[in-house]
Amino acid sequence: MEFKIRLSLLVVTLLLPLWLPMYGCSSVHQADQATETTSLPQAAGISGMTQIDGNSYLVVHDALSFENGPRMSIITLSANAAPVFHPVTIDAWSHGDGRASDLESLCAVPSRSHEYLMAESGTWKGKYGRLFHLRLDSETKKAVILGVIKLPVLADNNPQQVGDQYESLECIKGADGRLLLLLGERGGSQRFPEGVIRWGVIDLDSHELVFTKKGLEGMKVNAPGKWKNERTNRDISDMYISPEGELYISAAEDNGDNGPFSSVIYSAGKISGNFNFPVIADQHPEVWRTISSIKIEGLSGPAESVAGSQMSIGSDDENYGTIWRPVE
Repeated sequence: MEFKIRLSLLVVTLLLPLWLPMYGCSSVHQADQATETTSLPQAAGISGMTQIDGNSYLVVHDALSFENGPRMSIITLSANAAPVFHPVTIDAWSHGDGRASDLESLCAVPSRSHEYLMAESGTWKGKYGRLFHLRLDSETKKAVILGVIKLPVLADNNPQQVGDQYESLECIKGADGRLLLLLGERGGSQRFPEGVIRWGVIDLDSHELVFTKKGLEGMKVNAPGKWKNERTNRDISDMYISPEGELYISAAEDNGDNGPFSSVIYSAGKISGNFNFPVIADQHPEVWRTISSIKIEGLSGPAESVAGSQMSIGSDDENYGTIWRPVE
C-alpha cells in the first residue's frame, strides 16, 4: 500500500512478442464509468486477478479513496487480437467508508455463479480494511455489492507503521458446504517480515467471517529465489490453486515506483481439505518460474486462447503501467 499521491504513470512501449495492455482512469465520483479499451495513457495496475471463464479474467485495481478511476475491470482475450479491458461499474458501495480504497485481491465464490469476494489491503488510521461480496454481470460490465465484512485487524496502517497488508484471497468450499477463506499477508514489513497465510470460515448469508486462534496465527511462508533484500521482499503477492489442488504463490520485490522489479512463482504446498489446517506446506519450496523486471500482483489459470500456457499473470509496475501475460 502506498500512502501518497501517485505521480502520473509513464507510458512505456515494450517491443515484446506478446501483448501489452495498458489502461487508465476516467474521471468518476461514486459510480465508476466504463469504457472498454486496449490502450489508455494512465493506468492503475492489476493488483489481483481471478478467472471468469476460459478467456476472460476479473481484476482489481488499487486506487486509493481520493483517487478516481475504476476499482475493477474485465479482461477479455481472443486468439488474434490484443486483450481488451472493460472497466466494471459499481454504483453503490453499501458502506460508510465509501468506495473501495487499495483493493489488492479477489476470488470467485465456489458454487455461486457470478459471485466474487474482493478485499482492501488493510485499515488506514482505522478506516477501510473491508471484504466486499459482489455479484458481477459480465455482459453489462456492472457489479452489485451484496455485503461488506470487516477484515481482521492485527496492525493498523498509519503514518507511524506499515500494518496488515493483505495481498491475496482464495476461496475453498468444504465437503460440508462451508466456505473457507485463505487470506495472504504479503510480508516484507517490520511488523510482518514474512508472508503469512491466514484462514477463516465465511458465511455469505449472514456476512460473518470467523477465525480460530490458529487460523488467525496462520502459516508463515518464505518465498524462494534470489532477492536483493530478503527482509523486504514480499513473500505473497497473489495465490492460485490449480485444478489438482496445488497452491501456487507469486512473490515480488518492489524497489520503488521506478523499480527495478522482480518476481517469482513458487509452489507453497497443497490444499488439504481440512479446515483446521487447510494447507499442507512444502517444507522446501522451489521456484517454478522467475519473471524479471515486472511486479506480479495477479496470478490465475491459463487462457484457452493461448496454446501451451499454464498460468496467467498480471502486474502492477507503478510508473511503467501494467501488463497481462500467459506463462508457459
